[in-house]
Amino acid sequence: MQLLRRLKDNRAVRAALIALLAVLAAVSVYQGARNAAEYSQDLQWDAAKALAMGLDPYELSDNPEKALEYPELAAFYSMFTEKDLKQKMEANQFPSLLVLLYPITVLPPHAAKIAWIVLNMLFTAGIMILLKKTFFEGVGNYAFSAIMLLMLSGTPYRNQIGVGQHTLFSFFFFMLAVYIEKKQPARSKAANSVLMTLCLFVSYFKYTLTGVLAVYFLYRKKYKELAASVAMHVLLTEACALRLGKSFIYMITAPLKVASALESEGGIDLGAMLGSVWPVAAAAVMIVLVYMAFTLQEGKDSILFTVLILWSLVVVYHRTYDMFVLSAAAMVFTGIAVNGHICTNEKLGTVLTVWYWTVIAAVYFMLRVFKENTASMLVTGIIYYAFAIAVSACAIKNCRIRNR
Repeated sequence: MQLLRRLKDNRAVRAALIALLAVLAAVSVYQGARNAAEYSQDLQWDAAKALAMGLDPYELSDNPEKALEYPELAAFYSMFTEKDLKQKMEANQFPSLLVLLYPITVLPPHAAKIAWIVLNMLFTAGIMILLKKTFFEGVGNYAFSAIMLLMLSGTPYRNQIGVGQHTLFSFFFFMLAVYIEKKQPARSKAANSVLMTLCLFVSYFKYTLTGVLAVYFLYRKKYKELAASVAMHVLLTEACALRLGKSFIYMITAPLKVASALESEGGIDLGAMLGSVWPVAAAAVMIVLVYMAFTLQEGKDSILFTVLILWSLVVVYHRTYDMFVLSAAAMVFTGIAVNGHICTNEKLGTVLTVWYWTVIAAVYFMLRVFKENTASMLVTGIIYYAFAIAVSACAIKNCRIRNR
């Protein structure tokens, strides 16, 4: 352990590590952007465009051939058929979320893909800045730079960019809400509250992630902002229902029906690991997380955020491209020991730190080496869940009923 500390503090070693990570990150980002310009199959330009045109994207998901009757949508699918690839509409997002993509549907399909690459680069930079100004404020510049470069180097981030996913988009707005809440910029409390609500409203685009992370705002007692951000989606969903001449219930169940077909295709989430019994396990996890939000001691923001990050990636359906978010949990694992952030026992802290970086290595690199075969997913899942449970158990020791 003393050797590790000496290596960690050696300037030459630090410079060499940053240089290596910078090269790996540059190659990874380049390849991700290149794949995105070629594919971006998850952008959901077609579903958002259909809704903007007054069409029902959920009906078109069930009848993909019908979508080809509309020139704007046909032009989108031609980008894939020209490459002998199959692509069909999979509108697995609620209508109020698809509305958020309206601005990008103004662009033709290929231009939209390029614009989305640029936006994802900006979201990435924004996430890094916001993390440094919030949860990583006490982490040194060297450690923070290494963590972020490692994130960019990993397979999840590269695939996130390459398939045109929306996690960067959603996580950026979630972190912006966190920043506004923690830092209270120099404006009125009412203005900050409104901006926080709007950021949360947008962040729900990837509700499978940010819906769990939003428990953080229960801990921060931002009940009005949480309620208002959800209410905005309810109202917008009703507006979409009226426009399409559908019922409100239909507008909720239709995207869930499309999404349900993907449940078994996750990475190491509970649905992929447990099959049809996952809702019971997911409900139990959420009850524990909410309990922590209401009982965790004041000033333990980083502990709660770490636990929420770990469980948000597995409670419901996620593919491994979302798991770049694991780097946002590194603030309490940046040293040889966690120095009491998660636990007061230094030996246990050391074990958790090494365990965390083992999880990172498995998720960011090992799965790619083994092409996410069944064995590698099982091993990674075991390591991951054991770690999440251990960290959660340590965090719960910091709980006590707070004065409301």
